[in-house]
Amino acid sequence: MKILLITCLILLVILCYPLLASEDKYGAEFLNQMVSAEGGGMGESLISYSIGSRSMNNNPAGLSFSKGNELFIGSYRTPHVVAIIMKENGKIWEDFGKYDVKSTETEYINYLLPRSKLGSLGLSFAFNHSGRFIRVNEEGTAINAFPQNDMLIGIGYSLNLNKGIAVGFDFKSLRSKIPTDNGNKIGRAYVMNVGLMHQVSDRVRIGASLQNIGNKLSFKESDISGKLRRNFILGAIYKVKDSKKSKLSVSMDVNPPFEDGLRYKTGIELLYAQCLAIRAGYMRDTQPYDDALLNLNDSSSVYEKRVWVREGITLGVGIKLKNAEINLARTPHREPSLNDGEKLRLEKQESVTSFSFIARF
Repeated sequence: MKILLITCLILLVILCYPLLASEDKYGAEFLNQMVSAEGGGMGESLISYSIGSRSMNNNPAGLSFSKGNELFIGSYRTPHVVAIIMKENGKIWEDFGKYDVKSTETEYINYLLPRSKLGSLGLSFAFNHSGRFIRVNEEGTAINAFPQNDMLIGIGYSLNLNKGIAVGFDFKSLRSKIPTDNGNKIGRAYVMNVGLMHQVSDRVRIGASLQNIGNKLSFKESDISGKLRRNFILGAIYKVKDSKKSKLSVSMDVNPPFEDGLRYKTGIELLYAQCLAIRAGYMRDTQPYDDALLNLNDSSSVYEKRVWVREGITLGVGIKLKNAEINLARTPHREPSLNDGEKLRLEKQESVTSFSFIARF
């Protein structure tokens, strides 16, 4: 069985690499932001850590590792980022360009039905938005909506094959609204995550997940990207200590390929007296973005592809009761990488914040 598992992982890696080629533009970025606050505090390492309802949208194989009848409510907020690119002019550094990245917020609900002999079934709903809520437009017409938003409805399934090995998938219908000078444009797509998880022993669990497989968003406009950012992530969690008074776990994910440097997420969780969880971690993630760069000399704008980096310490805390838990986490925001002869100044430096609530019935 172990040989079969290793063979499946190797084949999965080989088949996934052609799907992970870097593109210039991506849409529906919120698909990579449905990160539970529990995993967020542990460096956003989720692939083997997340089980039950929180595994939806990350590694759906984790649905099999819970008895079910579980409700998950989560929120993930990225801050408004203002990044000034400075260039050297003689002996002084002058402001050259500015990135102004709007804040976003994603709210999502997952529900895991009671487990049966046929497997585990989960349902999910998510809503993402950016920009200020608009009640009326310039003509006085009622709008009552966010200028840019996304919505998805999904269903997940996982089956425990044998000896702690589970496979799973979640299938989602996605709708994305983008404001343009010619009105709002709507794009739709179908997206799927596929996952594998193996409980090697009482202390070790490993997993793998291929995320955001699907067709492009159906925008007709060529300047609106409908491509989805795919990820292939490998993860493991090790339970260092497991006693009645406290539990200590270490988790780590790696996200190949490493075209722009290592991409990894690692963290530690201490559960004290079965009720207080303290989490800390470190993460490094690199992704190419095609954001507008405002030239501060002539006020012109150009969309420039640049690698952005999220790197730093993550912190989280949770309170666990008998059938419920509440969790909070703070993680680093993204910053643009620099070319030769450039410096960076950040005018806003807020953290990414996430919240989650879990109830078991």
